[in-house]
Amino acid sequence: MKTSLYSLRSLAFCCASSSLLLAALDVQAAISQSPLSLTVGVPPNLILTLDDSGSMDRAYVPDSIPGGSSTRRYKSAHYNPMYYNPTTTYQIPPKFNLDGTPAADLSTSFNKALLNGFNTSRGSIDLSDSYRPASTYDVTSTSQSNANNPEPEFYLSTIYNRTLSNGQSSELISANSVDFRINRISNSNCTVTIEKPQNYPEINCSRSGSTSTTYTLSISNKRTSNVPAYYYVYDDTLSNCPTDISTRIENDNCYRKVDVSSTSGQLRSTDTASGTDERKNFAIWYSFYRTRSLATISAASIAFADLASSTRITWQGLTTCTDLNSANKCLGKDNRFREYNSAQRGKLFDWMQSMAFPSNTPLRAALDRAGKFLKNNASPAWDKFPNESGNTTKNKYACRPSYHILMTDGVWNSSNGSPTDSKSDTSNFNFPDGVNYSGARKPYSDATDNTLADIAFHYWATDLNSDLENNLKPYYKDKSGTDTDKYWNPQNNPATWQNMANFTIGLGLTASLNQDGLEWNSTDGSFASPGYKNISTGTRNWPKAQSDSANNVYDLWHAAINSRGDFFSADSPESVVQAFADIMSRIADRKSTAAKPAINSGQVVVDENDPNNSKLVTSSYQTSYASDENWLGNLVRTNKEWTELPAGSGKFELALKEKWSAKDKMPAADARNIKIKSTGSGGLQSFTWANSGNKDTSGTLANLLSKDPENGNTTDSKGEARLNYLRGVRTGEGATFRTRSGILGDLLASSPAVVSGGRYLTGVANRLEGNDTYTTFKESLATRSSRVYVGGNDGMLHGFNAETGVEEFAFIPSAVFPKLNKLTGKNYSHEFYVDGSPVVADIYDGSKWRTILVGTLRAGGKSIFALDITTPGSEKLLWEFDDSKITTSNAVKMGNSFSQPTIARLHNGRWAVVFGNGYEASNHTNGKAALFIVDAVEGTLERSLEVTGTNGNANGLSTPRLADNNGDSVADYAYAGDLQGNLWRFDLLPSTRDADNPLARSKPETRGSISDYAVAYGGKPMFTAVASNTAETPQPITAAPALVRHPTGVGHLVIFATGKYFEDTDKDGNKNIAQTVYGIWDEKSRGEKAGTTSALGITRAKLVEQTIGSQVTATDSKARNTAARIISQNAIAWDEKKGWLLDLKQGGTLDGEMVIEPMITIGQSVYFQSLVPNDDPCADGASNWTYGLNAFTGGKTPYNAFDMQQVKPDGTTAIVSAIKQDGEGGLTVTDTPDGLEICTGQGCEGIKPPPNINARNSWRRIEETE
Repeated sequence: MKTSLYSLRSLAFCCASSSLLLAALDVQAAISQSPLSLTVGVPPNLILTLDDSGSMDRAYVPDSIPGGSSTRRYKSAHYNPMYYNPTTTYQIPPKFNLDGTPAADLSTSFNKALLNGFNTSRGSIDLSDSYRPASTYDVTSTSQSNANNPEPEFYLSTIYNRTLSNGQSSELISANSVDFRINRISNSNCTVTIEKPQNYPEINCSRSGSTSTTYTLSISNKRTSNVPAYYYVYDDTLSNCPTDISTRIENDNCYRKVDVSSTSGQLRSTDTASGTDERKNFAIWYSFYRTRSLATISAASIAFADLASSTRITWQGLTTCTDLNSANKCLGKDNRFREYNSAQRGKLFDWMQSMAFPSNTPLRAALDRAGKFLKNNASPAWDKFPNESGNTTKNKYACRPSYHILMTDGVWNSSNGSPTDSKSDTSNFNFPDGVNYSGARKPYSDATDNTLADIAFHYWATDLNSDLENNLKPYYKDKSGTDTDKYWNPQNNPATWQNMANFTIGLGLTASLNQDGLEWNSTDGSFASPGYKNISTGTRNWPKAQSDSANNVYDLWHAAINSRGDFFSADSPESVVQAFADIMSRIADRKSTAAKPAINSGQVVVDENDPNNSKLVTSSYQTSYASDENWLGNLVRTNKEWTELPAGSGKFELALKEKWSAKDKMPAADARNIKIKSTGSGGLQSFTWANSGNKDTSGTLANLLSKDPENGNTTDSKGEARLNYLRGVRTGEGATFRTRSGILGDLLASSPAVVSGGRYLTGVANRLEGNDTYTTFKESLATRSSRVYVGGNDGMLHGFNAETGVEEFAFIPSAVFPKLNKLTGKNYSHEFYVDGSPVVADIYDGSKWRTILVGTLRAGGKSIFALDITTPGSEKLLWEFDDSKITTSNAVKMGNSFSQPTIARLHNGRWAVVFGNGYEASNHTNGKAALFIVDAVEGTLERSLEVTGTNGNANGLSTPRLADNNGDSVADYAYAGDLQGNLWRFDLLPSTRDADNPLARSKPETRGSISDYAVAYGGKPMFTAVASNTAETPQPITAAPALVRHPTGVGHLVIFATGKYFEDTDKDGNKNIAQTVYGIWDEKSRGEKAGTTSALGITRAKLVEQTIGSQVTATDSKARNTAARIISQNAIAWDEKKGWLLDLKQGGTLDGEMVIEPMITIGQSVYFQSLVPNDDPCADGASNWTYGLNAFTGGKTPYNAFDMQQVKPDGTTAIVSAIKQDGEGGLTVTDTPDGLEICTGQGCEGIKPPPNINARNSWRRIEETE
């Protein structure tokens, strides 16, 4: 019993190539490093609020420190997180001029440390001998309020007993970090000589009487001068540190003093390590981070230095800058809401780095101002060009998200600020989407009104622009649970209406988030801390908030949860920097998933054997990717089972059954069978660190993996960890490497290839090679386990068991080695790797048959590879082909391997892989392109048939279509288009042929005859596609052509379409011209070798034009409606015309419609999918039409091409020739009990083959016959 896939394809390619043993799959193109059809949403609105209250001047957290600032522990980051931390590397923040251009780098030094690193006029100190720890510092001042130096290091009062004579000195005494000697001067007089530290203040010495041995030493005041910079480290091994652990942190005997010097720096995390120079690091901390205000300005400066220029932003303080869209009311500065261009960046940095901190903490009023700014239909926040010209009602995008970042160090202490008609978290009302909020749902509700959380809830639950549709894209970070669970989970934002999400940062407030049962900790964060769990379950309630209440710290956390944002409690300068970084990352994550995050990208359908022959079973293998789940990929096998119930009734019941999902079946990291190239037998070796080469040798896999993609590819020691990550180890995710939602990467353009038994009819294959070896070979494959192969953008070709879905094999091509490390980066931006569709064929190598797989990378690289997959578990690498195999210096080079290969038997007696050279080759601008013919077994370039277009313009050959025009399973011709719109024919024929049967195989078939292969028609294109505009703009051809017999019986019609969708600039399509579908008559395709024949000279004027008429509603046999198009049916006089054309435009509307997928021919019908880019950033990235045309005329078919038609008001019907059918990845035809269906990744529609085609009239499968 034979599956029906190939029987079906014989319908699709009858006449032209039905019996040709070719293996070519559909192709699509995208050279951008992210999917062009993925909508990325619109730039967000962002409001920044920074606390400018007086408490920001403090150099300590929290607000109350037991023991005060004179203690040792005050000068330790272990106790006072604002103080210098020797384990942190402090970064000098960036600075920009007022026009936004980079200013001279800020600087400071140990010997001249600026009091305010952003303003040199505030003065400086020498940290080597004039250091005083700060208590508070006003950034506008030239002096600071100092903390006392701690006892006993800086206060000496002690008695020593020594027996000395006049003029005699004691031994060297060490006490309190001072080395000194006592000198007896006379019977009543003594002095002290200090040996270190230098510049230590004078120590007083006294004694009484000539016989006294008692010397009293003292410093009358705590030491305040000649003090080098210092800090304390917590050391619980010190002798006087108490054994009671609970008291140690507040006991000064557990802190050890370190003087900052050229050798005091930490080498590792332990306190005892030293040896590096930390003076510069200490100076940076002192000038830019020692107070809350300085740390906040520095952290915000770092966060906003590289903010995307398309982000729209304004800012405010709590009291000194209270207008969010003013030219001069923000400390006299301009903070009008605008895109974050260079000038806007300059204004923000000018404000931040000149802030003052004079007043109280009216947080509620600031939050209310932010909400009111957005809750205004006329606000510039909703304009495409805020505070600029060019705005219209049309470009006020309804999918624009809005975020507010609120940073504060305190609790709100003003009653000002309350929205009118407030929707508090205790109210009962409906959200704008109709969902009811009861007023008692946890974790939102509390027992207090008019809180910060209430204001946040109001501006989230209120539609902030009633003029706009509710078209925001929901954000789901946590997809666990039911739809209801996901909706009410505060980690998610399900709002489709315009709303404001708040990200709040509390500086120095962690110690106040410690109420019993309401604990918050930085490790767990907002949604996993014990307090949140208790609140969400109703075990505990939010504490009551009111002006100046300590409970208001919880209100800050509550406000973030109520508005579907997040809360960060930061206690140290470094944690403030990290909080801002995390917020910017989360906003970017929400933006990147703001549209069509999960896409079914490719599908293959095959029929399955039913042991009882009682039902029709069709299996589809569907790939997908989810950009909002860290580019998770998946391959799903779904069975469609039609059962005749009752038997013999002719009525069938359909059941859909998901058989497996590959992402859930991935093996453990150490169990995966991942291979890379080897120089040994079989050409493959395991993907392990031991096999990756010397990490110190440039170009080895180990060397490439030892480069940090987050730090300019600098070398580090994490190469082996990166390799293990790629194998599937998850332990380093988040902290060291990128977080993944699963270890299977996105599967995008690659369509699956299903491999089980033999692929050919036995008799045909035996006749082809002149022996019966295929009989034995095919019998040996009867029990071969089925595999599904597909390329992934995790760097691998994957092979899954077709029955279980478990990955059994993976291969990493060498061409992607240089960028594998990028996959591990925490700030990974999507790239393509093994994005091409694998092609599989059985080939004969001269002595035996074998099954090979040929893979491409598309945008992932400039290479193609071949594997012997005859025996699962014993795969072999045959070859990898790239520019190194092209030895002629000026020859056309290999480009990105977008061209889908065809594995074909040639007239030279060999099997070959035939493909176009692809796009963006190293010399692609010389106008040349080439058809590459590579030996299927050896991987050698047997022939490069170069074509020449317009010099100076980029070119590259696309996917070829090979033709066997006499049915002997040997390729005779190849047709392919290029980027300049040229359609080429290549003659794959030897010079010596039978005059009466020129397509017959010559005897003997010699390998050298490949030198006779040539570009047809004197090296000129058959046709050049140009638009109908005056400039005759070239129309690029990127999809493979299709072939049908010409209706006159002479030659063939070559059907192809134009369009390009692989560069960033292609995202919106070319709306200046119409792309076109063509049918060009090749009259000389019966064995003629046209290498020296003159060009055909066919132009648009020699073609009959069909047109797209009205757009109507069509109805299918199940009474379902869809949009459809009516197309003309102009007749062709073949004695005058050379083909036909159809411009892809309706009337005069140019919407960028194009064709980038290959076509399917069924008899005299041709089906293809077009793509229409959508320039509305709030809509899906592209839509699609499926066309069914008369292949002979390019117009309407004389019969219904689809199982639907237009029903007119008078009851008559009309044939439709195109239907709206969205879904990426091209078309697949499958069989059902009701007839044929044409499918995309998102659904199927019925089609009707031409009446003269013997399509199946029964659902029962066709057995393979010869």
